[in-house]
Amino acid sequence: MFRFKDIFYGFIASASIGGIAVVTIVAALGAGMKLAMLSMIFWFILCIFMFGKLANNRLGKLANLLNECHVSEFVEEYDRIEERASGKEGKRFVVMNKARGLIALGAIDEALRDLKEVDIPEKHKPKEMHLLALFHMILFNAWVEKGDLDKAIKALSVCKYMIGDTLYKEPYLSNMMELVKRADARLALAQGEFDGLEERYWEITRGSVTPLDKVMAHYRLAEIAEHFGNEEDRTEHLEYVSENGGSTIYKFLADLALQGSTVQDKAINEGFIDVEEE
Repeated sequence: MFRFKDIFYGFIASASIGGIAVVTIVAALGAGMKLAMLSMIFWFILCIFMFGKLANNRLGKLANLLNECHVSEFVEEYDRIEERASGKEGKRFVVMNKARGLIALGAIDEALRDLKEVDIPEKHKPKEMHLLALFHMILFNAWVEKGDLDKAIKALSVCKYMIGDTLYKEPYLSNMMELVKRADARLALAQGEFDGLEERYWEITRGSVTPLDKVMAHYRLAEIAEHFGNEEDRTEHLEYVSENGGSTIYKFLADLALQGSTVQDKAINEGFIDVEEE
């Protein structure tokens, strides 16, 4: 898989060497230096477009690692990127994305430590508002898994405040509204409010576009089935998570549950933890 530094070096080489070649060829054809310089600028813009597309493809491949439950590999890739990230925006982008992977691994404390470094300017503009909403959604996911519901509720309230602003519009609004609905369901489950949640999580599985979303939803359905004493449904959901969960904490916990083991503390803080036999 291409690394970002490879793309950057490729851009520099292509833009500089290719630019010199274009100027030389156009000048040799007798077109004049003015046209030669215009040709070099065109070549430079073309390089930006081509290598920008390569970078976007790279980001898409990285996102697929998380979406397809290859979470360990996703975090490892962002560890490498983090070493070379520069500027506030670059570091913020890396930390926020890596935190999503850490949460899916169960390494909540590490995710929270990293998120402390994120600084988003509170400008009343759609882009910054969306970044703040995303940041607090990630915080919500961390705090709710850690079991600190007060902080989880506070983070979620920021998301709701942002999407309630008239400036918060598409292309951000629909996606964030769905994330907030899912967060409401997760919070209700954490608070022990099980009524109506089975139907909600079945809706999430039907509307999910990524394997990770489905795995998380089936894990919650297993918790709901356990609460209502439906052992057959619980086992089916756990088996789905075990088969499709990749390197997520959900597969780890599902495997334990299927083996009859229990987790000492369901608020996972440091990734995969010790268990005790029932």
